Amino acid sequence: MKRLLLTLAVVLAAAGSWAQDAFKGMWRCEALQATLLINLAEKNITLKDFEGEMTYGYLKGELNGTWVILKVKEVKDKKALVRMVSDIGYDAQDVEFRLLEDGTMEMRLVGDPVMKTIANRKYVKMPKVSVFKKD
Repeated sequence: MKRLLLTLAVVLAAAGSWAQDAFKGMWRCEALQATLLINLAEKNITLKDFEGEMTYGYLKGELNGTWVILKVKEVKDKKALVRMVSDIGYDAQDVEFRLLEDGTMEMRLVGDPVMKTIANRKYVKMPKVSVFKKD
């Protein structure tokens, strides 16, 4: 019985590790003209202009600033829920990332969108769902 429980624990830990490793790398969204650098397995991404600060990743592009992954709330299967904050720390947004079968990743804003993008030289609310391709 102990061996069975130990084996089950090892399998679950390995599955969780794989899920976090799947959310790793550089992703690009053409619609937002934005790049997402992400590693949900480890807080090892350095932020430019923030000396010594390490994070799980950030989203940068034609947006209202840089959005930093401050906290990984949950990772399971092909979904991850994170908390992102703007680089000035004023706005925060829960975001769900979901890996799709075609190799792309969907970013879904949870709740009311506070993240904004630039359209016609004005800030407008981002779409609730954006699709990223691995770079």
